[in-house]
Amino acid sequence: MSMFNRSRSYLQAIAILLVLVTVTALAVVYSSFNTRQLFIQLQALQAKAAAHQVTQGRLLLESSAWSSLSSIENTARNQLSMREPSAQQLVVATIDARAAH
Repeated sequence: MSMFNRSRSYLQAIAILLVLVTVTALAVVYSSFNTRQLFIQLQALQAKAAAHQVTQGRLLLESSAWSSLSSIENTARNQLSMREPSAQQLVVATIDARAAH
C-alpha cells in the first residue's frame, strides 16, 4: 500500500508541476503580447512627439520673424520718425509685358 501512496503522491506532484508550467507559459505569452502592444504605442507616441517638435520649431521661427519685423517697425517709427504713407501718397508702378520685349 505504501508504494501505491508513493506513486499517487508522485502523480499529484507531477500534475501540480504541469499546471504550474502551463500557467507560467500562458503568463509568458500574455506578457510578450502586452509588451508588443505597449511598444507599438510607444512608437506611435514618439512619432507624435517628433511631429510636435517640428511644429514647435516652425512656430518659434515664425515668432522670431514676427518679433524682428515688429522691432524694425518700432525703430523706424521712434528713432527715424517714419510713418506709413497715406492713400494719396501711394504710387503703384506696373510694367507692360508687351512693351518690355
